[in-house]
Amino acid sequence: MLIAPHTLSIVTTYRCTAECEHCCFSCSPRSRVELTPARMRDILDQASELSSIKVAVFTGGECYMLGHELDKLVRHATNRGFTTRTVSNAFWAPTREAARKRLARLKDHGLKEANYSTGEQHSRFVPPERVRHAAIAAAELGLVSIIAVDSFGDSRFNFDEFVSEPEFGEYIDAGKIILRVSPWMKFNGSRRITYTKKYLKHMENNRTAGTGCPTVLKVLGVLPNEELCVCCGLTMLQIPEMRVGSLRQQSIKELLGKVPDDFLKVWLSLYGPDAILRYAQKLDPTIPSLGHHAHTCDVCRFVYHNKRIRQLVMDQPPPNMRDLISQYVQSLVMPGAELDTELSARILRSGSKVTELKEIHQRTVFKRRDLSVPAPCRACP
Repeated sequence: MLIAPHTLSIVTTYRCTAECEHCCFSCSPRSRVELTPARMRDILDQASELSSIKVAVFTGGECYMLGHELDKLVRHATNRGFTTRTVSNAFWAPTREAARKRLARLKDHGLKEANYSTGEQHSRFVPPERVRHAAIAAAELGLVSIIAVDSFGDSRFNFDEFVSEPEFGEYIDAGKIILRVSPWMKFNGSRRITYTKKYLKHMENNRTAGTGCPTVLKVLGVLPNEELCVCCGLTMLQIPEMRVGSLRQQSIKELLGKVPDDFLKVWLSLYGPDAILRYAQKLDPTIPSLGHHAHTCDVCRFVYHNKRIRQLVMDQPPPNMRDLISQYVQSLVMPGAELDTELSARILRSGSKVTELKEIHQRTVFKRRDLSVPAPCRACP
């Protein structure tokens, strides 16, 4: 199958300072499942042999728990020609100065972008002000600074308080910090996860805008057990078709060379899982409509776990299948300039100001709610 991924995302470890309920990888401080720094350098070397890969991402778990080894990995990736990004909960940023010092060291090693996550579950372990410290420090250093705030109907995260700190708000309004509201998904937890009707409609409109899935066949994910995935979505562990083999036996190039043709992934890449679901429902109206599915990865999981949908697409592919395949092949020749450090910024930046973000967040939560964080931070040094 023709694949020209633009990003390598390394899940460095399942160890994390937090233990969020419904974490997609079930990360915790007790986990010792991780890749060795030497192995990650080898994987970066392999990825550098693919001219299409321009970006290297270090995520987890919590990649900053690697300490100085993270700095060395960022330098190694930079020396291999990659634009580098980290994804973190910002546990290491108790003050602005601490955040600036940590990020300055990474910037000296080549870091270009810093992504952060917060929300009800994260804030049980990492105070939200640490995310503000880290995001502002990144912006001050000239790094692309992005925050994802996870939300759902019963969330008790005080979003208004989080974004109302004056200096933080100024950075957001100026576009120096990119903030987005993202749905928290249900995995292996007991916490109730549901969404308001307004938010479900809002997310459906976003998913059906025709932009396709931003990760499948475009981002390679490497898991701590050295499995290679042709996706870095939240549900890649729950969709076996996204995992293509072990790097313990073969190289990235060898594994990609053996990926079987899969029109379903091509369609996902171009138009997302909702397009596939709508087509299958036209052929078989008994296929249920989506219930409380907000995140595009949740819809993808629904599609892949429904054998009827997959069988229908296989037996009765859409009449424009050849056109879709041709469109996909043409998309593989995207100019390299489109994959620099501003890629995430261009995708996510939509001119959202603090007031607009507050309105978006208000659509995600039920009116009857306690704005307090459900439990105090338990893991902050």
